[in-house]
Amino acid sequence: MSSHNIFYPNTAPPQEIVAKKSQTRFGAILLQLVAMIGIGLLVYSDAADWFSRLGQASEITGYTQRAEQTPAQDRQRILDAAYAYNDELEPGPLTDPYISPQEHAALDTDIYQAYEQMLRLSGTDAIGTVNYPDVDIALPVYHGTEDDTIAKGAGHLYGTSLPVGGPSTRSVLTAHSGLVHAELFTGLLEAEVGDIFWISVLGEDHYYAVRKTETVLPNQTESLRIIDGEDWVTLFTCSPIGINSHRFLVHAERIADPEPQEHALTVPGPGFPWWAVWFVFGSATAAWLLFAPVKPKRATTQTGTQNTAQTE
Repeated sequence: MSSHNIFYPNTAPPQEIVAKKSQTRFGAILLQLVAMIGIGLLVYSDAADWFSRLGQASEITGYTQRAEQTPAQDRQRILDAAYAYNDELEPGPLTDPYISPQEHAALDTDIYQAYEQMLRLSGTDAIGTVNYPDVDIALPVYHGTEDDTIAKGAGHLYGTSLPVGGPSTRSVLTAHSGLVHAELFTGLLEAEVGDIFWISVLGEDHYYAVRKTETVLPNQTESLRIIDGEDWVTLFTCSPIGINSHRFLVHAERIADPEPQEHALTVPGPGFPWWAVWFVFGSATAAWLLFAPVKPKRATTQTGTQNTAQTE
């Protein structure tokens, strides 16, 4: 008489196998969602800025088209009113709009409401555009410096000259910097003497060369005064990024329009959405690591465990 000692692998009931597979798949799906959320957080700033630039480019295009569609005589009438406004302007002490927005106290006055009608075109809230390619700035310009205004474009500081150029004028424009959802004037901190930018109003391009940059404390506005007979523009924003204890000012003087071949106009736009590429690539990589089928391991034999006992 002989006997065989055969060892069978432990097997679980079919129900337990299905449950285990379901738990494993649910865990993988959960990890995939966590990975996509993490990647989304990493690219959020770039994505938000891309959409912000898309909106700004649309606003600039819309304003440009409105200006082109406005009859020449109407454009000249609007410009003449702005020139007259600048001639009659009597600048007083200017207040830092980030800590004490001076226009808030004047929003309901007839003078401020008249100011808001300057350079106004139907169908758009913009009164011009500012394009500073050396620091990657292309923004619509709006009346005033309220927080929602300078969070979407450049705001014109009430109490300073309108940005139409001319002798004895200084227009002051500002915008936020370092916002999570938009770059705006973040690049202004890299401005250098000699840079050229331009402001476009009603189809006219006014070019300015940077003559000086400076960092000052809030409410140090002495350098914003008008220089008799000269045409200046000052761009400024808060600095350092995230601390905002000071103001970074870029003072630029009007120059002759450059020849087209010397300084070609750039078309503002958001650029290629690399953030989307990184999001898709990262998500696909996570999915491959989590859901790629695992190759089965080769069966191995162990001496003595799969051999039958010899019959005595």
